Formats: sequence, structure tokens, C-alpha cells
Amino acid sequence: MRKAKLIALAGGGVLLSVTVGAAFASAGQSERASSGEQVTVRAASAGFEIEIDPELDARFGPRPVNAVQAAGIVTDSRPGARVVKVELDEEDGRAVWEVEARDGGGGFEALVDAFTGRIVGQDSEQTGDEDEDEDD
Repeated sequence: MRKAKLIALAGGGVLLSVTVGAAFASAGQSERASSGEQVTVRAASAGFEIEIDPELDARFGPRPVNAVQAAGIVTDSRPGARVVKVELDEEDGRAVWEVEARDGGGGFEALVDAFTGRIVGQDSEQTGDEDEDEDD
């Protein structure tokens, strides 16, 4: 019985490794980072770049809202917008996705809370004016 459990556990570990590896491969990872370096992924299927700082990733742990979801939140709020880059960042002690996008009016940046999915700030490249939501 113990041998069967060990074999099942080992098989599950191999399956998990293959699944994670396939996920990175399908995302089209452009750079693999050694410890402490920022990871940049070119998400070919999503059509934009994703940057994740391992230090921030470790500090904030699992987040309910991932980079692709954050991009979707921004494009849903501004129809016609096209996301070019999403980066994990920190704003006022909270984890946010910094989403860079373009629309008919030019470029803009939105901050999406990585835990709630709320847009907590926006900055237009045209004017440089920042509109921050102070509610928590």
C-alpha cells in the first residue's frame, strides 16, 4: 500500500512539473531568469508582454487576479483598448498589475488591484494626469 502511494505521489509531481513547463512554453517565455532577476514573458496568445519581479511575487504570494485577467479588466473598462504590457508592481503596500495599453486617444496605464480586481489608478500618456481612486 505504501509503495502504491509513493508511486502515485511521484507521478503527480512529474505531472505537475510537465504542466507548469507546458504553461510557460505555451505563453512563449522569452527570458528565463536566475534567482533574483525579473521574469519577462511574451504571452503570444494574449498578445502582450508580462513582467513579474520574483521578489514581489514571493512577497505577495498567490493572487486571485492574474496578469491576463487584469488585462481583461482594463480592456472591458475601455472598449477598443489594446494591452501591450502587464507588470506586477506595488502601490501603497498592495500588489497591483500595472497595465500599459493603447486606444484611439493614445497610450494609457491602469493599475489593477491583484486581489480585488478593481482599477485603483489610471494615467494617460497624453496628459500625464493621474487619476487615483483613494477608496479601499
